Amino acid sequence: MKQFSKMSKSLIYLLLLFLLQGLLQTRSYSQSFPAENLNLTDSGKTIENQIILDMSDSEYDALRATTGEKIDIRTGLVVINGDSLKPEEITTRGQTTLMFKRKSLGFKLKSEAVFHHGNRADSLKKFSLLNLAMDQYYCRNRVAFEMMEETGIFNLFYSYCDLRINGKSEGVFMIIERPEDWAFGKENSPLVLRRGYNHQIEDTKSGKKSDRDDIKKYLKQYRQIYKDLNKFEGEELYTALSDYIDMDSYMKWLAFNFSVRNGDYSDEVFFYIDPEIKKYRIIPWDYDDIFASAPHEGRLQRNKAIGDKLIFSSEDDLDKKIASDPYLYKVYLAKFKEVLEKLSPELLKQVFENTYAELYPFFSNKEIISNSEFDVYKDANIDNLKSYLLTIYLQEKAYRDQHLEYLENKNK
Repeated sequence: MKQFSKMSKSLIYLLLLFLLQGLLQTRSYSQSFPAENLNLTDSGKTIENQIILDMSDSEYDALRATTGEKIDIRTGLVVINGDSLKPEEITTRGQTTLMFKRKSLGFKLKSEAVFHHGNRADSLKKFSLLNLAMDQYYCRNRVAFEMMEETGIFNLFYSYCDLRINGKSEGVFMIIERPEDWAFGKENSPLVLRRGYNHQIEDTKSGKKSDRDDIKKYLKQYRQIYKDLNKFEGEELYTALSDYIDMDSYMKWLAFNFSVRNGDYSDEVFFYIDPEIKKYRIIPWDYDDIFASAPHEGRLQRNKAIGDKLIFSSEDDLDKKIASDPYLYKVYLAKFKEVLEKLSPELLKQVFENTYAELYPFFSNKEIISNSEFDVYKDANIDNLKSYLLTIYLQEKAYRDQHLEYLENKNK
């Protein structure tokens, strides 16, 4: 029943996305903006990453046709940026994205592949390849990840990629480092868990050297976060929560989600134990639903739960408590102001210009961009990309200035 409910929600969400697409395609993105707002050029960028796969026609047809069951891709070789590598496992991944013909994939290689993103290079044996099928003009994840990187909220490796199967492009994809690999490999974390709806533990993974008793302790520690919400108030509650979770990083992540109007984040986050402080920190995930007019639960339900508080969604009990408890909310607003100050107009300009430059070579390739016909936003072209980035840049800048002014006046 739980799996059925989850799939039903995915189907409903997909239907709403297609309805939204129809509305958006009636809207003109051709309006002009002052040229000084953004300097959208290709900046000499080229496609930095390419993955090449070969498979039989029957396997390819099965890959495109599957809409629920995850399937394995059987191949003895994958070519990544010119290097021939042997895969241990390649499988479809995701839930709602499996409904699309272009599939997201999970890779496990027997040796590391080198990926590039500007001046950065990273070597990965395991990684996710996201189809970005619900990401408008393939830019929203990219915008959010650089914002988080530049503001110090989080920094997973990410980069665009051209996936080619049987000699033909499958469209614009994004390589992204897996949260658990980052936590285990770079932070030496003993435990990573994914939070689900109603703060249920959706999934857990433990490090190779993790002690079983420690894992039990850390899982109890996670559950204690939500037990204490009804046990304490004010500063006493903040102190209690701070024993289990890094509230500074959590509140900044919450503030960032408000600043980009992230429509879906309560179940799109991983918690990992920082072995130095023995507390949970968070790994943000999935930013294809930003710049939304309302959270997934809807504006009315959200407003009924938390009123005019500067938190975008009311789906999680911890977030609702931060909104309703005066002491926690005051601390949160201070963190929110810090986030807005870091999201300066100069930084926003950089992020949107970088995003355009990196997408330009993909949009300029007719074979690559023609694959958008299989996605939610079928009208992907260079003019619509430019206009959309200009639109959301101006919106984001105004949104940032409006709320920063409010917070500065509130502190006078």
